[in-house]
Amino acid sequence: MTRQRQFALIAAALFALLVLTETLRSDGPFDPVALAADLLEFALLAGAVAMVAFVAVDMHEMRRDQQRLLRDLDTARAEGARWRRAARSHVEGLSRAIRTQFEIWHLTDAEADVAILMLKGLSHKEIATIRAGSEATVRQHAASVYRKSGLANRAQFTGYFLEDLLAPAKERGHASVDTA
Repeated sequence: MTRQRQFALIAAALFALLVLTETLRSDGPFDPVALAADLLEFALLAGAVAMVAFVAVDMHEMRRDQQRLLRDLDTARAEGARWRRAARSHVEGLSRAIRTQFEIWHLTDAEADVAILMLKGLSHKEIATIRAGSEATVRQHAASVYRKSGLANRAQFTGYFLEDLLAPAKERGHASVDTA
């Protein structure tokens, strides 16, 4: 039996007891109107008691849910912080590896800046805006990056750095894709 049904049965029993007690206590003649008024009064009282009980149970359940949600939130925050700490070292390592490769290719500082922004996915126009230069200059730097790296275009350039970051299709649980 659910808790709400238990409260409803208890409330109904209390209501019946109150009506019986009131009827037995009355010392005057039987008056159906007075009895109806008493029944209504007791019904309202019993209903109020039942509502308070339901609200108390609901509040208890909400407090328990709130505590569970707060624990889950704390767990998620801790996992997020742990992931950020772990990822930070990988990102810093990747950044160093990219800069080292730029040095191997003998990119100028301007070309390296443009190359980093291209890796982040920005368009030539967006890069020009960020660098407060012209789009033509950005295109020239991009062409120099491609020439010095021996890569033909942006897709090959970004693929050069991303290829080894992604696990092979077999490790990810996907069918192998033949690119030949």
